Amino acid sequence: MNYTEEKILLKAKKVLKDLNPAYFNEGNISKVVYNEKDEVARPAGEIINTWVVIINEPVFDSLDFLVFSDITGEPLYIQSKHSIHEIKKDNNGNYH
Repeated sequence: MNYTEEKILLKAKKVLKDLNPAYFNEGNISKVVYNEKDEVARPAGEIINTWVVIINEPVFDSLDFLVFSDITGEPLYIQSKHSIHEIKKDNNGNYH
């Protein structure tokens, strides 16, 4: 384990604010889970250690999953019930 729950939680808050600042609500973060040898969706089929931030989505009464690499501490993608969106970081440190 390279990162801590606290460090991932701090980064998750920044990522979520960057992705959707108008709707970010820290209270929607349910929990942070560490997974060893997790098969990730992006890059497809790769098996790595991950952190998953579970987010309550009250509008659609569902859960979203923000997946981080434990190797880099960076977000890989956010997964909802119907889609997966890769997350990119620009030169200014903002996530899109």
